[in-house]
Amino acid sequence: MLIDFTVENYASFRDETILSAETGERLRKFRKTNTFEHNGFKLLKSLALFGPNGSGKTNMIDGLRRMRDMVMHDPGLVTDKLPYNPFRGDMNSRRKPQMFDVRFTYGDKAYHYRYSFDRTEIIYEMLAVITPRKEKIYFERIGQEYPILPERLADAAEATKSNTLFLYMAQRNNDKLAIEVVRWFQELIFVDDLTVPQRFMELLEDERIKRALVDFLGFADLSIIDFKTRTVDAPKFPDEIKNLIARMSDGNIELPEKTTELVTIHKVYENGRYVGNEEFQFGDESLGTRKMMVIALAIIYAKISGNGRTIVIDEFDDALHMELSTALLKIFNSEQGRNQFILTTHELELLDCDLRIDQIYLFEKDFQGNSALNSIFDFEGAATSRMDIAFARRYMEGRFGAVPQVSQEEMMNSLKNLEGGDYS
Repeated sequence: MLIDFTVENYASFRDETILSAETGERLRKFRKTNTFEHNGFKLLKSLALFGPNGSGKTNMIDGLRRMRDMVMHDPGLVTDKLPYNPFRGDMNSRRKPQMFDVRFTYGDKAYHYRYSFDRTEIIYEMLAVITPRKEKIYFERIGQEYPILPERLADAAEATKSNTLFLYMAQRNNDKLAIEVVRWFQELIFVDDLTVPQRFMELLEDERIKRALVDFLGFADLSIIDFKTRTVDAPKFPDEIKNLIARMSDGNIELPEKTTELVTIHKVYENGRYVGNEEFQFGDESLGTRKMMVIALAIIYAKISGNGRTIVIDEFDDALHMELSTALLKIFNSEQGRNQFILTTHELELLDCDLRIDQIYLFEKDFQGNSALNSIFDFEGAATSRMDIAFARRYMEGRFGAVPQVSQEEMMNSLKNLEGGDYS
């Protein structure tokens, strides 16, 4: 489970910014349903990230995804550039390192992994094993020097390129702790409503799982009665893309000739009379249906994989009606829930959906384009204020900041000079 994730000098985050899933002190509300404990850490089952468009919600999610991708893939050549994306609203930031930092629990241990980098090299890297009270560094790297390093990893350190994460090399050398950290990153689930991951496709080969998915979606008022998968030709890549992939992977990756396609099955009616079934490609379904299908598959995948997964959903409420969004959030925070969900949303009504104040994060951006976030728990008096006053109402009153500054009149005025003139 995620304990916290920190970014600095990334995208719209100039300053060190922490998204924490640890419970707030002395909060008792919904403790039995909305929280759990793992390896001594008291954690939240879900975090809801609110804020106006462009406030930084998606950048925070993308930062975690970017960190995962860097851990999972090594640059093929020492001359390959790293995905350096600094804060651009301040010229000084463009010359500073970018930093990612994550703490999480996995198996019977908890870990702290941190690194910083620029466009060409890893500047700092550290892995520690942690408890709620102490931290023991396993390895530490400053440039190409290693002040702290297990002796058995000396050869791996010597072979690590300046633009390669040492964690990647350590797991290649079968280091147990490094492998556990890489596995946690690999098991992060990012929900995408455009595609269905292959590991989710494989679930549908089990009739019992497929039936559970159909039932789940049926109770969500979706009309899908069955699924099937079929093998089709994989997309053809231009030679330039093939050559780039071959170079970056040292020829170790072969592009597949076939791929798996998901098909949904619906009942078809004529004049109100059932006349048969019809197949739809996944891409033909509505955005809301696709998103709901992938969320349901993520929940099922996590459950049959032993739970303990962190599932990240950007634009959670996009194309989902309020009743469905509310139902899902209650499932995420149910007493039976054993997974962790991080979601971004614009739906203010979800603020009043049996959430604790430490589960609610608000994003806002200043005049320089710098994003900041705060938990409602951080606001003075929030932990002791009346909980029966609606969060959504207080948010729109500006009590917690992060209120969208929208002027309909000025928006209309900005169009007046366009050809055609009057837009009133």
